[in-house]
Amino acid sequence: MLGPLEVLEDDRPLDLGRLKERTVLAVLLLHANEFVSRERLIDELWGAAPPATATKAVNVYVSKLRKTLGGNGDGPIATADGGYRLAVAPDLLDVNRMRVLVAAARERMADGDSAAASRLLEEALAFWRGPTLAGLSLESVGRDEVAQLDELRLTVLMDRIDCDLAAGHHEHVLGELQVLIREHPLRERLRAQQMLALYRADRQADALDAYQKARHALIDELGIEPSESLQRLQQAILRHDAALEIPAGTAATNGAAPAPTPATAAPAELPQRSRRRRPALRRRYLAVPGLAVVAAVAATVAVLSTHGSGRKPPSSPVSYVQPDSYAVIDPATGKLVGDPGGGVKPGPMALVGNTLWIVTRGNGQIQPYDLRAQRETPPFPAGAAPYDIAADADGNAWVSDRKPVVTWIRHPASYDTHHPYATPVVTTQNIQVHLPGAGAEAVGAGYLWVISDLPGRIGRSVSLVDVRHRRLASTIPLGRQTTAIAYGYGSAWIGAYDPQDSTASLMKVRPGSERVESLQLETGDGAGPLAVTVGDGSVWVVTSRGSLLRIDPGKPQVIARIPMSAERPTLLAVGAGSVWTANLIRYSVSQIDPHENTIVRTIPLGSYDAVPCGIAATHHDVFVTFGETTCS
Repeated sequence: MLGPLEVLEDDRPLDLGRLKERTVLAVLLLHANEFVSRERLIDELWGAAPPATATKAVNVYVSKLRKTLGGNGDGPIATADGGYRLAVAPDLLDVNRMRVLVAAARERMADGDSAAASRLLEEALAFWRGPTLAGLSLESVGRDEVAQLDELRLTVLMDRIDCDLAAGHHEHVLGELQVLIREHPLRERLRAQQMLALYRADRQADALDAYQKARHALIDELGIEPSESLQRLQQAILRHDAALEIPAGTAATNGAAPAPTPATAAPAELPQRSRRRRPALRRRYLAVPGLAVVAAVAATVAVLSTHGSGRKPPSSPVSYVQPDSYAVIDPATGKLVGDPGGGVKPGPMALVGNTLWIVTRGNGQIQPYDLRAQRETPPFPAGAAPYDIAADADGNAWVSDRKPVVTWIRHPASYDTHHPYATPVVTTQNIQVHLPGAGAEAVGAGYLWVISDLPGRIGRSVSLVDVRHRRLASTIPLGRQTTAIAYGYGSAWIGAYDPQDSTASLMKVRPGSERVESLQLETGDGAGPLAVTVGDGSVWVVTSRGSLLRIDPGKPQVIARIPMSAERPTLLAVGAGSVWTANLIRYSVSQIDPHENTIVRTIPLGSYDAVPCGIAATHHDVFVTFGETTCS
């Protein structure tokens, strides 16, 4: 269950049938050895709008599962009054095996045996091979139960890092913490672990800088100061508190009792397991002999590629995509692993939580993609000519048009999965901005920052819209033509252009202030910065002369210049440990190492009629949308 649902018989996966049948099995497994009513199964399958034949359909799905799992009469699924019960031996289900290991690890932690606890937590984490029940979308309480298991995964991971810190492995966890903080920037426990690891690695200045970054993230996103415990940790670092050197680490400075002295060995009743034996632990069996439920190894993109156009994912690292589609790239290999379609002239994208929003300019719609369920959800109209999209922390979308208006769109909480192509009913609100026309957008510090970078319309201001109250807050004059925008590190970063001397610049604007800082980038620039984004501790800018610039947000100043005129980049994203550009030459995507400031690889993807029009990157995937001939 801790990943894509899979049942094994003699180490071979069984065919679990269609999506609805797998969903029924998932709900029964979430409540293994418990009664589950038909009404509960109906809620999870169809939500608030079940079909008239729902009860009959559930009976059919259960009947097919019985044949798959154990035949008629002797299978693990028993019929109870108005529902069903799936019999599973508690120690033979991956979720239960994981919980046993976690409980044992926490006993070791309480005894002060950090090394043994870390090993047990590593074995528990090895059961997860992706998001819980990946590929299945539950419509009711099951959604929260799945989220609870995913939350447990993060908690176990943080427990293991605490154990590693207590054992003195502070330098080993720094890279892992950097990735986790990028994925969970508001988790103060992760921030505290990073600060402690840096301090113990004799990087006091970096530890204090990590606190400032945590503080800026909390203020920018939530408008709150760090918790008292994180503030105490900062003060402990400033005064070189000796408590930071004992195994308890952050617990000591936060008022908790220090852990006892570590034991020398684990008790005999829980022998240590080697890393090579971990895969065997993941193949555990159900009560029916020969069956197993395990978390299968399956990349997100392998499932994603089965939706949309129905084309099989290409296997070659150089495969051309079709127009009106979005490509999915494996960041580890650079291979194109999905080309599932995506609407009429898909363009800009916005990522928030588990939803990727895609603007399809050709038909004026927004196409949400559920990253957890790995499937598209029904599109909905977004205006006559949507131009750009941004998403706020509450999961709502903000869409700019060619008019001086931005539209707030509240994403519907659920869909009628019995009619998957029905257009959802959405709530919208238009907000006027003081610009010639609303163009590129970014969200930060409780505001939507909007500029006018539309072709033929010169905008020299940035408008701030209060995302909570959905109203125009202010408009700040900039004095130069705006071209691109991003928000991060406590500021809005706006690409600007002076047509009189063909000079490109980057402007920095902090919320609550009308003071504008300006950094000159390149002269002889014909169109100004084409793209701006933030990530990996830097601001990244693509200029029309074909340079990728890395900028220190604190100064600000250019700290690296990567020539890319041979690729002609136009779009930019940061994710999966790299910087990514979408290029006009060979309609390709380039991967840049942010540590070496060098191009790792360039991947040709498009053809003369498939032009890259949007790019976004997550920890696992890189998405590139392709329009038809142009992106307009």
